[in-house]
Amino acid sequence: MEVKEARQYVVDKLDYAFKPSSIGVIGASRNERKVGFKVIQGLRKSGYDGEIYPINIKATEVAGLPAYKSILDVPAEIDLAFIALPAPRVFDAIKECVAKKVKIGVVSSSGFKEIGNGDLQNEITEYCRENEFPLIGPNLVGIGTPYHNFNCGFIPYLPNKGPVALISQSGSNLLAALGSSQVDHFGISMFVGLGNKADVDFCEMIKYADKEPNTRCIAVYIEALDSPEAFKKACLECEKPITVIKVGASKIGVKAAFAHTASENRGHTNEEYDKLFEESGVMRENTWQEFLDTSLALGNCPPLRGDNVVMITNGGGAGLLACDHFERLGMPLHELKEISPELKSNIRSYMPDFGSPLNPVDISGTATSDMYGGALRTAYRDENVDGIMISVCPTAVTDVDAITETFIASHKQYKNLGKPIIRECQGGRECREAIMKLRDNGIPAFATAEQAVNAMFALRRYSQIMNQKEELIKKAQAAEAAKNAEEEVNA
Repeated sequence: MEVKEARQYVVDKLDYAFKPSSIGVIGASRNERKVGFKVIQGLRKSGYDGEIYPINIKATEVAGLPAYKSILDVPAEIDLAFIALPAPRVFDAIKECVAKKVKIGVVSSSGFKEIGNGDLQNEITEYCRENEFPLIGPNLVGIGTPYHNFNCGFIPYLPNKGPVALISQSGSNLLAALGSSQVDHFGISMFVGLGNKADVDFCEMIKYADKEPNTRCIAVYIEALDSPEAFKKACLECEKPITVIKVGASKIGVKAAFAHTASENRGHTNEEYDKLFEESGVMRENTWQEFLDTSLALGNCPPLRGDNVVMITNGGGAGLLACDHFERLGMPLHELKEISPELKSNIRSYMPDFGSPLNPVDISGTATSDMYGGALRTAYRDENVDGIMISVCPTAVTDVDAITETFIASHKQYKNLGKPIIRECQGGRECREAIMKLRDNGIPAFATAEQAVNAMFALRRYSQIMNQKEELIKKAQAAEAAKNAEEEVNA
C-alpha cells in the first residue's frame, strides 16, 4: 500500500525489528517441521540472547520454553512480534499486539493479496497505520543481522558479517544471497524479506539502513514499487551507495511477480523504472551476479574519482579480456605514459625486460610477490592513478598465497589514499582460497576479468552519481513543488 514518504515512526521502530531485546512468537509450534518451531530454533542457533515468548493457544510449553495462550498474557514488554499463523487469524493477533503495545510486527504467513485476498491485507494495513504499529510482510522468509546474532524466520543460517544491507521482496533470492555470503564470503550487515510489503515500504528500510552503523552499501531486490516518489526521496536523502535489481519486466514476469508477492507492474514499464532509478541516484543491475558483485565493490571500496585505472597482471590474456571489457563499457584503459610521465619507468623497474609496461601492465608469468608489491606501491603512490586492478594467473612459479599477503599488506598501508583496488584471480583452488582471504580483508576479489571490470566500473558510476546528487535533489524538489501547486489549483 502506498506511502507518500518514509514515516519517521516506522524508521525509528525498525531498531526493534533488527535488535529486539524480546520476541513474541505467535503461532509457536511443537512440530519441528513448522515455521513456528523453526523461528525459535533459528533464534537459539544464531546465539540470540534476548527473551523468547512462545504464543500457542493449546500448549503450556514449546521448545523447552513456557508458552502463553495470548501475547496479552506475557508478563513483560515485547519489542517484536513474529506472527506465523494462518492468514484468517493474523488480524486478531495484530490487534492483541497493539493492545499489548508491542513495538513492531513481522508476518511470515502467506494467503493475502498474492492469492487475491487483497481486502484483508488492506484492512490490516490500515489498522496498523492508524495505530502506528509497523508491520513487515506478510508472506516473507525472515529478518536478521549477524552483528547482533539475530536470525528471525525460517532461514537456515546467518550470513558472514560485512558491509552490505540486503533488502529483498523475494525470499528465495534472499536465501541465495545468504548462502553466497557463507560460501563466497559475501559480507552482509543486515537482511530482510519484505514479501508483500503491505505496510513497511522500501523507502523506510532504505532510511534505516542508511543510519545502520555496519552498513556501507544498500542492495535492494525489487519486484514492484507501490510508492515510487517515496522511494526516490529516500534514495536521494541517503548518504550510502544503493544498487538495485528490478525484475518482473517480461510479459509473463508481470503475472509471476503478482502471484509471488502481489507486486503490480501495470503502468510501470521497464523504461519508466530506468528513468526513476536514474532520477533517484541509484544503480540498476540487470543480472543477479552483477547485483552481488556491484554490492561487494560498493560496500568495500571508495568511489573511483577518475578514469585512470592501472591494471597489473602476470597474464597477457587476462589483461586483454579486461581491457576489451573496459572499452565495451565506455571506460577504456589509458597507457601509463598518458596517466603520468614517470609511471611507466617507475613500474618498469619491477618487471623483467620481456615484460610489457603499457596498460595492462604485464609483469610476466615469472612475477614474484616482490614484483607485484613494487608495482602496486608505485601505482598507489602516483597521484594521477585513480584506481588499481590486479590480476593473478597461477603458473608453476607463481606463489599465489605470497602475492595475496603482499596485496593485503599494501592495501592496509595505502587505503587511506582513497583509491579503490580490486583483484581478479583466475585459476583453481589456490585462487579460490585467495579470493576468500581477500574478501575477508575488505578487498573485492573475483574469479573472472569481466566481474572485476564490472566492479571497478560500478565504482566509477557511483562517483558520477555523487557528483550529480545535488542537481538530482534540486530537480526532485522542483517537481514536487510543481505537483503540489497543481494539486492546490485543482482543489
